[in-house]
Amino acid sequence: MENIEIVKKRFMEFFSERFYKKKSINLTELEEHKCSLLAELWAYIYKVVPEEHGKYTIFDFDGTVISKSGGKTEGSLPVNIALDAKNKICDFCWGVSWKEISKQGKNKNTNAFLRRKSVMMDRLKEGCNIAIFGSSDKPIGRTMLASIVMKEAIKIRITHKDRGQSYDWIDFSKLFNAIEQKTDDLVDYKSCDWLVVDNIINKARSSKQTTLMVDLVDPFFIGRYSKKQPTILVFKFDIRDKNLDIEKTFGVGISKILNSTRTLKIPLSEYVLSAVDD
Repeated sequence: MENIEIVKKRFMEFFSERFYKKKSINLTELEEHKCSLLAELWAYIYKVVPEEHGKYTIFDFDGTVISKSGGKTEGSLPVNIALDAKNKICDFCWGVSWKEISKQGKNKNTNAFLRRKSVMMDRLKEGCNIAIFGSSDKPIGRTMLASIVMKEAIKIRITHKDRGQSYDWIDFSKLFNAIEQKTDDLVDYKSCDWLVVDNIINKARSSKQTTLMVDLVDPFFIGRYSKKQPTILVFKFDIRDKNLDIEKTFGVGISKILNSTRTLKIPLSEYVLSAVDD
């Protein structure tokens, strides 16, 4: 991940002005400490989470499509699927249901409530993973959900500063290229505490291409799984498809993560029965 110091300085000035109407250089020691914690947290969010998703919270995920202009359009998810996904995220991040969180409303008190309820450090220690998936030509919130979880992982820096957690976010195709070319960034993807692997696509490959890909990515995912490093996998297809052999298509490593009791699965599309199910 890129260095956050330049971005952190900008956030430092922002919070100094917002909370104390001062330049950061004029803050007291206590004021500086508070602004520094917030500046570091938001610098990580800015650097790690895709720009268009950095502002979203669990309150924004409701099964509707959010356009680039910020407006909402017709719902893209059935209500039951959206609610189930919301409850799963709430339990993973805070150990409570969406109903309990929604009762708080969206306000400053809710932020304090969620900080107190956070179980993200437990998820980190346990090596918990998430698989978000769904088949749709329209946006259905896969990346949004991943961003909500990643933001909550970053926010525990406030209460667990000494842990020194690290984070990264990479598209599957770029990860494959990094592994194949052994780029300098690869060590960050291997070692970071929290990693989102976004836009995993099941596209047509020859058997030779599949073998090459699996041979390259397997050690990476097996390594993260063995070290209990939380990985959030975002699939742009339905992993429940009975015609799909995940191990043969994507390797043992991804298959291990998906079949693990440490992995939460969040479907964002209806499951359609195939001929194999009949």
